[in-house]
This record gives sequence, structure tokens and C-alpha cells, in this order.
Amino acid sequence: MNARLGPDDTGWLYTAEGHVGPCRVKVLASAVTAAPEARARFHREAETLRGLRHPGIVRVLAVGEERGHCWYALEPVMAPDLETRLNRLNALPCQEVERLALRLLDALGAAHDVGLVHGDVRPQNILLAKDGAMLTNFGLSLVPPGAHAYQAPEQRQWGRAVPQSDLHALGHVLHEALTGGLPGTQPLPHGVPRHLRRLLKSLLAEAIQDRPDSASSARRLLTQRAPLGLLAVGIAALLALVMFLLLRAA
Repeated sequence: MNARLGPDDTGWLYTAEGHVGPCRVKVLASAVTAAPEARARFHREAETLRGLRHPGIVRVLAVGEERGHCWYALEPVMAPDLETRLNRLNALPCQEVERLALRLLDALGAAHDVGLVHGDVRPQNILLAKDGAMLTNFGLSLVPPGAHAYQAPEQRQWGRAVPQSDLHALGHVLHEALTGGLPGTQPLPHGVPRHLRRLLKSLLAEAIQDRPDSASSARRLLTQRAPLGLLAVGIAALLALVMFLLLRAA
């Protein structure tokens, strides 16, 4: 280990140089993986994460355990996190937030498809790389309940996250990116497109069953526009009205 970067709710992050080269190492607090089933779950989920390749997810390079501490090594992505950007700018333009939503929904969908949840989606765990946002510092299913305000109600109550918990947390992140504050503290500004408002309303639903059932379903809420058939009907009706008015005036 070269330098300790700082703690979070499950452990500490270090810079390091190992057999995988320069990296960042997440070392989980011993209390988090004290129970044998928690350690087994960590190794199972971290190895699955190690095999995951997605441009929106920081790669896990190695996984291990030493002196009772579980750890995993991450590729060293040199990019600011979303928390730093929001502290500087307060809020982001709608188009940038929409791009952020699409990228993160794709990344979460890739994780959920292999049975993983992030469990700790919040601005400081979203890196703004040149090629697009990247999720890092997966908490897996080990983030303690009530650790931060982005957690979904069921995560605070049960102490375990599910895919819809990640989607709920992402709703908080996107709201903060648009307003500079969490839901309930800052209203959405005028000019937020209807499809983006529709996505946020769905993601922030308190009950799991009222949220999208998957990241891909949430993505469709964001990308769907007026169906082409309805648009064609509307145009045809408008043309008919114009022709009627012209004929009456003749």
C-alpha cells in the first residue's frame, strides 16, 4: 500500500502498486465481513465483479483476503467524481444529466444481469471520465443500512440492497445533479424535459413495485418519445383541419 485515500461506510481506499500494476485497493472493515457468510458473499460477489467488463464500470483487477480483511483492487481511473463537480457547479444542464442517466443505467443493467447490485450509488462513487461516467467502489450487498441519504427505504430497513434499490439511489443522484439538492430539499427547475421528469418520478417511488423492474425498463422511460403512429395520426389530423379551413375560406 502506498497511501491511504480515505474511509467510507464499509472500509478504506488506498493507492497501491502490486503485481497488477498501479491500482486502488478497497479494504473492507473487519466488522463488515466478520460473519463467515458475509465473507463468503464478498468473495462470491467480488469475483463476479472481477469478471464484469463494461465501459461504465471501473474494472476490478484482483480480489483477496489478508489478516481477516477482505479487499479488491481497482483500475486507477484518473477522473473527478460527480460529488466534486456538483460542489463546484451546484447543478448540471439537463442534457448532461440525461447522458449521465443513460450511461449509469447501462452500467447498472450490466451489473444486475450477472446478479450484482452496487449497493452504494451516490455522487462520490461516480467518476466523470473523458469517455463517460463510470461506477466505482461497489458496496455489493455489504453497505450497512442507514449509511447515507441515497439509500432506498428497503435498504435502510432490511440492510440488503436489490436492483431496484440501485435505481432508487440513482434517482436521488440525478435529482441532485439537476437541482444541487436531494429530493424534498430542492424542486426540479423549469425546463426539465417531460421524459426526464417521468424517469425521476418512477425511480424515486417509495415502494419497490412502483419503480421500474429493471435498468433497461428505466432506460426505456427515458428514451421513449411520442409513438410514431400517434405522431402520424396527429399530423394527419392537423393537415385535415388545415384543408377544411382552406376549403371553407374558398
